[in-house]
Amino acid sequence: MKESVEMGEAEAVSKLAQALRSGRLAVTAECVASGTKDADDVRRLAAAFPPALDALVVSDNDGQGISAVVCSALLAGQGLEPVLTVLTRDRNRIALLSDVLGAAALGVRDVLCLPGDHQSLGSQPEAAGAYDVDPVQLIQLLNERQGDGHDSLFIGAEAYPHLRPLELSMIDVRKKIRAGARFLLTRPVFDMASFEEWMGTVRQEGLHERVDIIASVQPLTGADQAESIAACVETAAALKSVDGVRGVHIMGDGTPDVAAAVIARAGLAPA
Repeated sequence: MKESVEMGEAEAVSKLAQALRSGRLAVTAECVASGTKDADDVRRLAAAFPPALDALVVSDNDGQGISAVVCSALLAGQGLEPVLTVLTRDRNRIALLSDVLGAAALGVRDVLCLPGDHQSLGSQPEAAGAYDVDPVQLIQLLNERQGDGHDSLFIGAEAYPHLRPLELSMIDVRKKIRAGARFLLTRPVFDMASFEEWMGTVRQEGLHERVDIIASVQPLTGADQAESIAACVETAAALKSVDGVRGVHIMGDGTPDVAAAVIARAGLAPA
């Protein structure tokens, strides 16, 4: 099996891939469709996000609204760049492949493969998990389908820069790259020293040349809102100068005003 598709193939259909390879810092934000009931709700949500974003990462809504697949397809229909989040917790490989290929047929080219939190931690604790494949296996399956002549997908996964010992995180990164991941979205960065240590190892092994690193920032919940966003802005601004970081992702439960505040105050908008 091919380890991955050529970057040129993904760039032909993925605006996110083009942004990450443009030489400037790409900017994405979390979009959660919780509470959405119809297409108009999704359109209003999308319109509230700042235009400076290169993509919206459509997160799982924990059964509280329109599915991530439908939300992503609606966003793509409006000319936006959605990143479909698929959780291996919820479906077997047949359903996962059907979801991704169906979304691709509707214009969704970017896919983020995650394991998902255990269902007991969400709003539906009685739900049964599937766990047929893990994210690495799903990435492999999707790349095999691309080898069969399906339209190219820009496939990503999650990275854990604060996992210690550091080698455990590196093992995870290497596995995902070998499986065919083209971008890695990190867990939220709160400790810059720890993150820079991780990035140093990534650069030492040349992994930043094989995969696009998007570093995440997230305001802390429960803290004073203004202080929380200020800390998030400080981290985002610091990430801009870290060698090997090609993008910044703004989390915050899909709140458009948080994304707008961080972009403006951290100077993330394109010049």
